[in-house]
Amino acid sequence: DGLKLAEKSLRDNIANYEQIIVKANNIIAQATAKRERNQNLLNSADQLCSTFESEYKIANEQRKEELALLSKLRGIVEKKLKFSSGVTGRASQEQDQFAKHENVAQIKGPSTWTKAENNYNAAGAAAVGYNRNENLERFI
Repeated sequence: DGLKLAEKSLRDNIANYEQIIVKANNIIAQATAKRERNQNLLNSADQLCSTFESEYKIANEQRKEELALLSKLRGIVEKKLKFSSGVTGRASQEQDQFAKHENVAQIKGPSTWTKAENNYNAAGAAAVGYNRNENLERFI
């Protein structure tokens, strides 16, 4: 009788250990999947950073070349047109050949203006003649 109880106890322990092993294997599988996902994300981020750095260097070099070209072009233009004091100096020496322009379409704003993100301002809209279209506001 004691031997049968010991055998039953051992079989119960084996069943419990088998359940523990199944749970542990599931946890290991989930952890492995998460690790692989995280590694893939890290690799993608690393590749993205590398691509950005490369593109930045190329754009930076191109901008330096553009600035050098603009500087050369400015020198050629100034030499060709004999701007001794540069374009700015020459322009300031010239007489203004145009009549003074008066803005007749000046917009008068409201006396008070409430600035709030994504809020309709009736006073401001009325002052500039804006007709509100609420169908477009759903995109904001």
